Amino acid sequence: MARGSTHCGRGRAKKKSTRPAPALRPLLRCSDQGSPVALRSDMLGLEGDRWVEPFLDANRLQLGRLGIRTEVQARRGIQILLHPGNRIGAVPLLSPSTRRVVAGLMVEPRFKWTALGAVFQSIGFEIEPTIGGAPQVPGSAREVPPWLLAAPVLRRIEALLAHQRRGFIQRQEERTAPRGQIEWHRWSTRNVPNGKWTTFPCRFPDPANDPELAAAVRWTLHRLREELGTVSDALVGRLLVEKTLDLDVLVGSGPSLPPRSGQFSGESAFIAEAVEAMGWVAEERGLGGSRALDGLAWDVNIDEIWEAWVTTFFTALAPTLGLRSQQRGTMRRLNWQGGLQSMGHLAPDMAMHGLDRHVWVDAKYKSHLNLLARHGWTGLGETTRDAHRADLHQALAYSSLVPDDQVDTILVYPQLGDDGQRRPFATSTFTQGRRRIRLILGGLPFGFRGPAHREEALSRWREALAV
Repeated sequence: MARGSTHCGRGRAKKKSTRPAPALRPLLRCSDQGSPVALRSDMLGLEGDRWVEPFLDANRLQLGRLGIRTEVQARRGIQILLHPGNRIGAVPLLSPSTRRVVAGLMVEPRFKWTALGAVFQSIGFEIEPTIGGAPQVPGSAREVPPWLLAAPVLRRIEALLAHQRRGFIQRQEERTAPRGQIEWHRWSTRNVPNGKWTTFPCRFPDPANDPELAAAVRWTLHRLREELGTVSDALVGRLLVEKTLDLDVLVGSGPSLPPRSGQFSGESAFIAEAVEAMGWVAEERGLGGSRALDGLAWDVNIDEIWEAWVTTFFTALAPTLGLRSQQRGTMRRLNWQGGLQSMGHLAPDMAMHGLDRHVWVDAKYKSHLNLLARHGWTGLGETTRDAHRADLHQALAYSSLVPDDQVDTILVYPQLGDDGQRRPFATSTFTQGRRRIRLILGGLPFGFRGPAHREEALSRWREALAV
């Protein structure tokens, strides 16, 4: 036996490793404007108490992307409290020493995903999440409904088909009018013996869309329908499935092949963006379901979604009040005199106007209305009262922008719950000679469960805004 051999268990025994098995990379979860989530060193595989500043430095961009406010706490050991703000999304968290991904952070909507889906569907997906730009987020793919990332993919494909590149492909056809190159050998050996003297086999270039790009689009649309099938019971899922079918018609029939990396490099911006989105699908990076665990980094401002939702609702409400809606041109510039200047303009989210009447609408994605209903003005914290007082002063400033005799300014807040017995409105009326100015605080559900729920909300607002 050779020297040092460990055959039959003899010789030097292998040293067993005492290093613990690496833990799974955790996914920290919280909701927008909700309670903070605590982050400890053991969750990141770190030791000691000097990890805080290096960790914050390594993750400053990602935490800022979600609008996270950080707070260091040392009551039960050193930990970082991550306070969510007005952005939802998912980002990776990096190790301060290796800069590798050691955890993920997801900020979910405080309303249900189904409610967010209803809002996205109603606003036509005009607000899209920012996708990518960071490593993948551990464990996030299964937490995100597939329609959230499918919608941007479909929008990019739709833009691609609207600006699609046309090139030339070689076609072969039997034609009575010759075109391009006639294959005489085939004509003499096949057509002539069969009596097809006047039919010529031709080969010619024909303008057409890039066949490889079209094949990648077909494959992507088919895959999206598979993924969206898991949420087809929701309206937003059904609508996006129908969108894939409409785009299928535009791209036409033909082969279906997944896109390859670098296949369409150096193309136009429309092609580059569509190919990037199709790559997300091909590489299974974030459409959810059972095929992936880690998902794409993404974020979106929930304030912008709420503003678009409120604008959509009041645009539908305006005609029932005999008013015209105005979404653009509501900004009013402040012209300062002297050497100092302050805020440059006032900008309500939208306006409704009619004969000698003007209604300003400003969307506020805050819980002020619910807090007032529960605790009253004196029961609010000082920070909340200061923020609400600033909103009221802003609303009153809007009333001075037009000379109409009847001016309403509405602050629209998310309505929590669905208590039909409690009217989600508060109105304060001021008179200045012939002018009547009303300040209205009102609640609006975050998404509707169906047509009846929508009609109920419209009816309540028509009653609240009656002259």
